Order: sequence, then structure tokens, then C-alpha cells
Amino acid sequence: MENTGRRNIRVIIGANAGDEGKGNVTNLFCMTEEPVLGILTNGGPQRGHTAWKDGKSHVFGHFCAGTLNGALTWFAPGYMINPMQFMREYGQLEAMGVRPRAYIDPDCRFTTPWDMMLNQTAHAREGGHHTCGMGIWETYQRYALTEDAVRIGQYLQMTETEQWTYLSRIRDRALQRMRVEMDPAAAARWIPVAADDNLCRRYMEDLQVMCTEKAAVKGRGILTEYGNLIFENGQGLLLDWSDDEEEAVYTTPSRTGLHDAAALIEECFKGETVEACYVTRTYLTRHGDGPLQTECHKEELDARVRETTNVTNPFQGHFRFGRMDTEAMEARIRRDFAGAGRRNNWRAAIAVTHTDQCDPGGELLEMTERFDERYLIGGVGRTQIRS
Repeated sequence: MENTGRRNIRVIIGANAGDEGKGNVTNLFCMTEEPVLGILTNGGPQRGHTAWKDGKSHVFGHFCAGTLNGALTWFAPGYMINPMQFMREYGQLEAMGVRPRAYIDPDCRFTTPWDMMLNQTAHAREGGHHTCGMGIWETYQRYALTEDAVRIGQYLQMTETEQWTYLSRIRDRALQRMRVEMDPAAAARWIPVAADDNLCRRYMEDLQVMCTEKAAVKGRGILTEYGNLIFENGQGLLLDWSDDEEEAVYTTPSRTGLHDAAALIEECFKGETVEACYVTRTYLTRHGDGPLQTECHKEELDARVRETTNVTNPFQGHFRFGRMDTEAMEARIRRDFAGAGRRNNWRAAIAVTHTDQCDPGGELLEMTERFDERYLIGGVGRTQIRS
């Protein structure tokens, strides 16, 4: 598949450990009269991308962060869909007066409630804070290591009986693990919930409604139907999947950089100008456990630094702050950008957010000048992009 022509194509990538402001940047780029197709490239609804419009805000997990400005969403093959979470967020947006339009690639993987339960009970057993409790790791393992690897398109081709049998097998394997891995108190609490047939029925209903009423299944050919494309990555470069056993604990089982988006763009287009936009705050953050060499109290950065979206929670723990390490960040951005293809004209850009909370230092500003384009962004939902 190949398509040439003049399009606006951007890839939004977190330069650090997530929470850089990718939702705000995506939303600002979606403020256009032309339709925008937002592509969710990796991970799943553990992303929390906040966007504002007309004084209202929403934290997006299952839809493009430009939805409030009319953007459509396409779930790329690397995205893990959670039908129950999809339906919950769809209802939230409807209550705001927004009816999102979404499309699902048939090769998408999907998360079940049993994946989430195993994820959350493993967290309780092991301690630490390095998960969102959304079942992403369990979904990844189930597709990688067992025959329970049916994709959305394959599932929809099954009869209702075959779908029930397939989901029951996932449930039964989860129950077997719970009986072996859980302590008696946890097993008494979780197993009755996991074993309930009503949960399986509700999940089947949500998956069916999601695919037939709230969204449509459509392959990558959809990319050539739009002139404005924004590939919206989840997480950040510091969380990119690692094969190292120790590092993998603190990373996510997906490619958080340019890799997945570049593969789709290079397959579908030729001769387009593509901007890879790396997003960072003026300081570093990290939610939960994992290395943060420049960690400090937020007051040491600037008295204006505050955080309202990312709060302490049972799975991720505390939201942490650190001083910017400009040299290390530029090095990882350059390593990632080296993965851009050759069929299109790739440009590297950087967006610096939260400039109203902490002034970008001279070293950071100097570094931004080495990019093809730079954007300095202040308050969420208030300050427009300025280059």
C-alpha cells in the first residue's frame, strides 16, 4: 500500500517517563478546520492524556486527546483495547455532549477483566508501584505465550458459542493461577468475582457493542483517507520495552518511541513530510517506582510547580519530580529518531510544556534550537503553541 500527496502527519512521543503533556500537545494540534485522524499506536488505556476545551477537561485513555476538538480515533495494531474501559469512557464523553468516532484495526489485541484481576492481585502480592493495574502486562503475556491470542477481527468471526468458549478458557486459566498464586484471603475475595458467569456475559456484550455500535472495524487503509494524521503515543522513551529482566519491571510491554508509527507511515506513504514531535516538561517526572537520578522535591524546582491530574494511587504510588537532564534526554531522542524511515521526509521537533510552572533553563532552550521545529507551551488549555 502506497499513497503520495501533501498531508500533515505528526507523531507525538513522550521524551521521558510519560506524563510530559502529550494530551495537551495533541489537542492543540487538533485545533484545525480540517478533520484529524488520531492514531493510538501503542499500549492501552493505562495512558492518561488530559485535554481541555471551553473550560471542560477529560483524561483520555481510549480515545485521541483531540476528541474534544472533533478528532476521530483509529486504534492501530499495536494498541490493546479494553472493551469495558472503552464503554465506560465513551459514556463519560457522551455525558459531556461529545460523541466520539472510532475505528479499530482487526489485528488489535484486547484486554479481559481476568487480565486486569491477575495484574492487580500480582501487584498486591509483590508490592512496589510499577503498574497502572489495567492488565497491560498480562494481556501482552497472554498473546505472546499461549494459544489465547485471538485478535479483534478473528473474535468477531466466531459464533457466539465459540466466543463464550474462548473467553471461558481465558477465565479458567486465570482462576487456576489465582488458586495457586494467591494467599487464602485474597483468593476468597477475588475468585468468586472472576468465576461469575455474569461478568463474562457483560464483557461479551461490551465487546460486541463496542465493535458494532460505538466503533467500526477498519484496517490501515483508513490512513490514506485523511489529510491530517496525528499518531499519539502513550508513555515515554524511558518506559520503552526492555528485554533486560531487571529493567523490564519498570518499563511497559510496547514500543513507546517512533518504531510502530514509523512502520505504518513508511508502509502507507511516500514523499510526505512527517514531524516526530518529542514532548517534555521543563522538569522530569516519574509515577511510581523506577530510576529517577535527579529526583527532588517539586518545591526545589519552582514554587509554581503543581500537579492535579497525576495523584497518588494504589498501583502507581507517588508522583515524583526531578531536575531536567538535558544532555541525557537529547541523546535518547536522537537514538529514537534514528529509526525514522527513508521513504518520507522526516523532521524532528520538540515541544516543551508546563513553561508557566517552571521556566525552561538556558541549557534546555539551547538544546531546543537544534531541532527542526520547537514549541513552547504554557498552561494546559490556555496558552497556545508558540515556536
